[in-house]
Amino acid sequence: MNQETLWLMSHALGVSTTNILARKTFTPDEQAKIDALLSRREAGEPLQYIMGYADFYGRDFYVGPGVLIPRHDTETLIEAVKKYFARDEEFSFVDWGTGSGCIAITILLEFPKSFAYIIENSYDALKFARKNLERYNVHERSRLNFFPDELELIISNPPYIPSREISNLDKTVRDYEPHSALDGGENGMDFYRHILANAAKFLKHDGYIILEMGNINQANALKNLYGNFEFIDEVYDAGNFPRCLILQRRR
Repeated sequence: MNQETLWLMSHALGVSTTNILARKTFTPDEQAKIDALLSRREAGEPLQYIMGYADFYGRDFYVGPGVLIPRHDTETLIEAVKKYFARDEEFSFVDWGTGSGCIAITILLEFPKSFAYIIENSYDALKFARKNLERYNVHERSRLNFFPDELELIISNPPYIPSREISNLDKTVRDYEPHSALDGGENGMDFYRHILANAAKFLKHDGYIILEMGNINQANALKNLYGNFEFIDEVYDAGNFPRCLILQRRR
């Protein structure tokens, strides 16, 4: 029995994995519940959707159909914030395209004096963001779909996969996760351009933009899209890829 099967069996019956390992047999009703979840997984449905949650930065976040599953590479964005803001610092930020809310909520929890403005166009994703805000009791330190002036930070993991590459994604992603959270247009740059074209309206002078990137070509291209911003840093993920780019408003 592999680890994933053990998790699904435990989830199906609502008991610990230790309990599952100690069992020799299951009732017909129990076996039916187990088989139903295993069949969903065999069909390609993401494990996180079946379980109803995904891990991000050591915390569980509710996820399901209609919301992008948090990836550990995206945790690099949190590390980038920690390079430029102190834990006890007061600052406000926008999480542009929040999805499950994992980035915004993690920042709110790691920086207890911060305040989040959470932007999300997808109704399905916004339902999960609200649930997660309430789960971690940070909903009173956030506001949904409102852009204020004079922000200290804009952060985003935007859709960045080129449209032509969507059909080549793994089935668990292509057939289940929302394309609106994946498809970044012809070369994957559409949302980067939109963010950089509008960010100066909301960001203070010397404020930061932190963006997740999908590949090295996008990283290089972003360095030519500055506008009112200056490239100051990039943060590498566990695979030694420059996963996020940090820009600062200079004018």
